[in-house]
Order: sequence, then C-alpha cells, then structure tokens
Amino acid sequence: MKRFENLPARIAKLPQNEMGFPIPWFAAVVNGQRDFRVIDPRQMAIAVRRKLCWVCGEPMGRHMSFVIGPMCGVNRTISDPPSHKECAEFSAMNCPFLSRPLAKRRHDGLDDMKEAAGHGIKRNPGAVGVWTTLSYKTFKPQVGNPGILFELGEPEELRWFANGRVATDDEVHASVASGLPLLIEMAAEEGPEAIQYLGVVLAKFEKLSGLSFPGIISTYLTGGTI
Repeated sequence: MKRFENLPARIAKLPQNEMGFPIPWFAAVVNGQRDFRVIDPRQMAIAVRRKLCWVCGEPMGRHMSFVIGPMCGVNRTISDPPSHKECAEFSAMNCPFLSRPLAKRRHDGLDDMKEAAGHGIKRNPGAVGVWTTLSYKTFKPQVGNPGILFELGEPEELRWFANGRVATDDEVHASVASGLPLLIEMAAEEGPEAIQYLGVVLAKFEKLSGLSFPGIISTYLTGGTI
C-alpha cells in the first residue's frame, strides 16, 4: 500500500483504493469500483456549473489550476476542468501516469471508454504543467471527438513537474520538443491557416516558458531532422 505524507487537506478527505491512492472526485464507477482512468461525464457538468475542483470536488476560489501536457500549453486547450492549485500539483506529482515519464495508460477492461473531446494526443508527455489562471472559456471542438474543451486564460503561474518533483528545464524542453511534431502534423492536415495559427501560439508559448524551438515547424514540414 502506498503511503503519502503531508497530504493536502482536501485530498486527505477523499476515499482511497486498495493500493492507498486517493480516489479523485471525477472517477467513474466501472464494474462496481471507482476507476481513475474513466471520467464520469456527470461530474464534468457539475464541476463547470458549480465551479468545483476536478480532483477533490470542493468549491474553488478565484484561482484555478489546470494539469496540462506541454501541447496543451502551446495551444492553450485542454479537455479536463480546473482544480485547486494544491490538488493539481498533488496530481502532477503523484498520478502514476502523469508523474512517471515511461508509464503507459492501461486500457484493459475499457473497450467502451469514451474518448476525450477534440483530438487528444495519446502519449505520456514526460513532464506536465500546472497552469494557474483566473479565467477560462468552454467551447465545442469543430474537429475530432464531440464534447467540451477548455480554453486556458492567461497564466498567473506555470510550474512543471516530472518524476514526482519539480521538472528541470531540460526535461520540459525535451517534453515539448517530442510533442511538437504531433501537433504540427495535426495542423498540417487541417491546412495552411492551422499551420499559421500554430506558429503564433508557439511563439507565445516560447515567450511564456522561456524555451526556444527555432525553425521547428518549417524543418518538420520540409522533412528535415528536428
């Protein structure tokens, strides 16, 4: 059984599974048990309408934190609602998939699992961010899976984590660099306007994060080595 020290108070109130992991508020019931891998769509609607934390289910204040993969940071879009900052950081450092770069999601027993809205990038990002903001907008994707997506507002703070700790600059850079080809490929399928938009949002992300990826879009599109 895993033991956690100094659990955030809200996380400590959550029930635990047989392995000792707190069960997040969003987890659906699958075969009679709460399953971390599956989101209860009813909780999604409740969380947005009542402004509740996605992890603990308690009311949030002015600040809201999203657990993001680097590509979500680039296009400022994610399929999960926000959480308290401490709940988001706990998830980033302790969720088996998010905190371990080599971990893979298990899909056994989930043949009928509904895919997240939009075009999800199915990979372990290696590093995950906690994007804390005062605002967000919801919208329905024009391409990909139906549902609701969240457009991230300007960040008040952005912190990165990997391997259960604060990530190094090199880990964040490697994570972004490995994901950008997937984002570029998706934009290329949508056409020149999508490529142009990707260039704009990538430049904003570079300025925000302090990272640099010079010429990565043009290099990829011309078949060069990134």
